[in-house]
Amino acid sequence: MKSMNGLQAAVQAARDAAAEVRTYVPGYPITDLAAALKAEISVNEKVALEIALGASATGSRALVIVKQVGMNILADPLVISATHTIGSGVVVIAGDDLGPRGSQAEMDSRFYGPLAEIPVLDPRSPAALHASILEAFTLSEWLRIPVIVRVTARLLAAEGPEILPLPCKGAGQQFDREGWDLTMRGRHQRHHDRIMAFAEEACESTTLNRLEISGNVGIIASGRPAALARGLGVSLLSLGYSNPLPAKLLGRFMDSHRHILVAEEPEPFIESQLAGSPKVQGKLTGHLPRGPLERADIIWALENLEKKQERKPQVYESVAERGYAGICEDCPFVPLFSALARIDVPVAGDAGCAIRATREPYKSVDVVYGLGSSVGVASGFAEKGIAVVGDFALAHSGLQGLINAVWQKHDVLVIVLKNDVAAMTGGQEAPDLTKLLEALVPTRYMELPGTEEEVELVLREEMKRSGASAVVALGRCTKPRIQRIV
Repeated sequence: MKSMNGLQAAVQAARDAAAEVRTYVPGYPITDLAAALKAEISVNEKVALEIALGASATGSRALVIVKQVGMNILADPLVISATHTIGSGVVVIAGDDLGPRGSQAEMDSRFYGPLAEIPVLDPRSPAALHASILEAFTLSEWLRIPVIVRVTARLLAAEGPEILPLPCKGAGQQFDREGWDLTMRGRHQRHHDRIMAFAEEACESTTLNRLEISGNVGIIASGRPAALARGLGVSLLSLGYSNPLPAKLLGRFMDSHRHILVAEEPEPFIESQLAGSPKVQGKLTGHLPRGPLERADIIWALENLEKKQERKPQVYESVAERGYAGICEDCPFVPLFSALARIDVPVAGDAGCAIRATREPYKSVDVVYGLGSSVGVASGFAEKGIAVVGDFALAHSGLQGLINAVWQKHDVLVIVLKNDVAAMTGGQEAPDLTKLLEALVPTRYMELPGTEEEVELVLREEMKRSGASAVVALGRCTKPRIQRIV
């Protein structure tokens, strides 16, 4: 029998759903999925979703593929779109980096369901992922709101039976202007009264839910933990939706079991909504660990359900334990990172190669808050400092920080690592913004690799300037397929 992994299942679903417009921003764990879907790269996730909303308004189904932290960037149009309404289906595939391996934070994208007041589907297997994407498009067009489908690296890599084509083309519906007859408050009232009520009906009746009954102990699970929890000799309720939750189905399941274990990752999202019942155990009660789960974790929890768990001392994972990969030895920017360590000023970096210079042997970057954040952060330093930003990060959101620095006359030196690719996420082409830089601030170019002394001299000269200025460090990444930050 032929098999199909989760990534292939998602590609098959996009084909079956006839999702014409596909946009993405690279990052672990969705870069390979976006490449397989032949999605169009966007400068940031907000723009990726906005393109999808425009396509939807004019009759095309759209798929947006982003990493977990990218959900933060697209949150503004996402939240607004729920009550604004859309035309054809819009599905957001959110890739959660459990661990995390290639992100600065471990996040749980399911929380965007209640925040934006839209459905979140959380498939357990490749077959369920395929079915979830098709259902998400149908639901999106029925309710005229975007729908989130959450994936993880393990789900995308999981193997399952081959999925045959199941065409599910949309009707090409466009944006309905009748909604403008309501105020924003009126739209929100309608959203609660009708749209979310229909979503609650859908989560109760969906075939994505799976129920297995065996004994008086039950597991409620979503996502990959639902696959890990099969065949353990207890009842299993595998949920297709994480938001909204099927209250009636959950109620019946809980009433018919003496103990309930909630298996989910990484956060107790479902458990916290059921925690009012003394039957419910899981991450909040200490029976399961925070973060990603293994089958052994679920088995241990089942064996210890009768015991009250005490808080155990937490062992914090270290850089050495993970196997930290620093700046590559043949990186053309090594002289720059070395020179930065010798200049006694605060340095803000970006969530790219610069984050690797926060540790030995350089320790030349002090703070890293996010992709594109370094210019804004450095503008807030008590004294003139330096912002190190990659060329893709500059396009992603760093340019706004630079515009603000010019507008508000902040003293900041911006060093742009120009290697023309998004080096940490797969080597995708980065837009060339040098002409924009030259139009905004005094700009100097520096070929790398050079000597540490030559680079230091350039930086010290530029630090004497008042206001905002830029140094474009020209180099070429030798390993553009790295997808780890650590």
